[in-house]
Amino acid sequence: MKKTTSFVRGFPLPIFFLLAYALSWFPSLFEAHSILPIGPLFAALIVLAFFGGSQVKDFLRHIVQWRVDAGWYAMVLLLPIVTTGGAVGLNLLLGAHLQASVSAPILSDLIGTFIFILLFIGLGEEAAWRGFALPRLMVGRSALAASLLLAILHIIWHLPLFGLEFDSTNGLQWGLGLVAFTIITTWMYNRTQGSLLLPILFHTSVNVTAKYLFNPLFTEADLVQLWWLWSGIWWIVALAVLAINGSNLAKPAQQDNTVAS
Repeated sequence: MKKTTSFVRGFPLPIFFLLAYALSWFPSLFEAHSILPIGPLFAALIVLAFFGGSQVKDFLRHIVQWRVDAGWYAMVLLLPIVTTGGAVGLNLLLGAHLQASVSAPILSDLIGTFIFILLFIGLGEEAAWRGFALPRLMVGRSALAASLLLAILHIIWHLPLFGLEFDSTNGLQWGLGLVAFTIITTWMYNRTQGSLLLPILFHTSVNVTAKYLFNPLFTEADLVQLWWLWSGIWWIVALAVLAINGSNLAKPAQQDNTVAS
């Protein structure tokens, strides 16, 4: 047991990502395009258990760290609506046509979807990517470099969904959007002293907005065009964040002295 503990403590990040992939991809062995979104959270908790209860408690504490300025809540809930709505508006201006069967979502369905995504996808992914992986990736790196590396590893994690949620027509746009999302979320994490609740809500808002304001509205070439517009708008936001904050994205000065444990 001591050897196992020493090994895990020596290589926490590689072990975390291997576990996150294995636990999340396991369902795809039985059903194509299946993934377990809560796998990264389980992986983080497993690795942290080898560092002691205090590490686990600190990790869980950041998940419920809600005392941040109200403006952050407005941003994480409304920015996805603004960016996606803007992409839809531009798509229409460029000649795209709405599907004839488009209808407004039922409020109960919207609330139920939000809660499901929050607990199963937002919590399952964001607590781990931002709460476990990001602070360790930022040790000895700029926050931008850490974000780019995390985005690549996050994209790889989604591979079982290729052909379902994204394919050759929108995979590049989706991936670019995810990189921009990662940069913005890193800045958010650093500015709020490591709050994980905000990234969880941000991810949830992005997914819910896409489900109801994105995919149902257009088809074929119009949908592909929307993906490019959506990705481009997210990059405008990410570049604005970088222009204001620099490549360290408000990373705390003591981060480079933090032990990657």
